[in-house]
Amino acid sequence: MSEPSEDIMEATFRALCEHGYAALTMRDIAAEADRSKASLHYHYESKQGLMLAFLDHLFEHFTDRVGSFDPAGDPDAQLRAFVDEILHPPGEDTTREFRTALLEIKAQAPYDEAFRERLTAFDEHIRENVRAAVAAGVDRGVYRDDVDPEAVARFVLTLADGAQSRHVVAGADPDDAMAVFESYVESRLLADREVSA
Repeated sequence: MSEPSEDIMEATFRALCEHGYAALTMRDIAAEADRSKASLHYHYESKQGLMLAFLDHLFEHFTDRVGSFDPAGDPDAQLRAFVDEILHPPGEDTTREFRTALLEIKAQAPYDEAFRERLTAFDEHIRENVRAAVAAGVDRGVYRDDVDPEAVARFVLTLADGAQSRHVVAGADPDDAMAVFESYVESRLLADREVSA
């Protein structure tokens, strides 16, 4: 079997934005890619197989875009930039539609181990990099010595999930979530600030 081409992945993105996951068909993706349905089935036996490949494709682009923690850099600046990238994906014209489709895909995860494994990879990348940045910040005295890097990572994951849901359901601006994170850093993490009761 040959490797799928970039145009199939781009077509899948456009079709997801237009139709959502539940209503999406292989025919929709084939139409977006200007290919026959049979040519898609050459690469994938089913819609699920194509979506798993698409999630792998997304993960590769996601990790390239948000990057990884660099121990030689400023941990606080890197943490803030990393979270900002997570909360503000590119493609503002299709962001809400695509986030809606991703929520539909996430809803499949409890019932599909392959979806769950791929979605977990996104969370693990976020968790590992937030944890590393915060631990470095604590070690260097940028963050308070009682800050728990794992707890901060859980907070960021929860914030990102909530921001995605609120953006889809209520049209909330991701800037609002970023403002919450900035306030959290300023009031709870920075070493030169007192934690309020």
